[in-house]
Amino acid sequence: MRRRPRPRPPALVALSALAAPVLGGCGVPETDVIAAGAPATVEVYPYPPTGIVLFFRSPEGRLMPVIRFADEAPDVPGPGDSPGVSTQQTVAELFVGPLENEREAGLVDGLPEFPFEGIARTAPYRDGGVEVTLPIDLRDLDDLGVRQVVCTIAFTEDAEGRTPVRLRGIDTALPPAVCDVDADAGGLPVPTDGP
Repeated sequence: MRRRPRPRPPALVALSALAAPVLGGCGVPETDVIAAGAPATVEVYPYPPTGIVLFFRSPEGRLMPVIRFADEAPDVPGPGDSPGVSTQQTVAELFVGPLENEREAGLVDGLPEFPFEGIARTAPYRDGGVEVTLPIDLRDLDDLGVRQVVCTIAFTEDAEGRTPVRLRGIDTALPPAVCDVDADAGGLPVPTDGP
């Protein structure tokens, strides 16, 4: 004859459940957190015909690149029949400022108002690179503002952002400058498809 299993008292079941994790860790010394280095980085560049890189200011006061696609962009002036996003459109978008979700992340532009009727003009610069004429006083731009504009234009002209940029305003012209942000070191956020 077979014996029927005896029912286990609830206290024994509870004790077994509690003892397993406690006894399972016996002999394993506690350790501190071990640093494994920086997070992995990935180079991200927008698809040239529809994507742009804009540089805004982070809450820490540094340049923060943001990828934006043409269908996300506010309506800004620019040639409608040219392939891709023009430098004029990109500069106008930069001066419009961050979108709502970008502002919620703490990004600001720190740039003066861009006249509605104004448009940036672009021409090749005689020593290489590009010269962009803006309808603003360049004196109104601080050093970070100049870097914002230069880097935004450089990444519009060249996927690696290496194009020298000369800014000309209604008050003065600045010497050519290159974007000094190492955006291919993982600084570019990954774009999302959803809100």
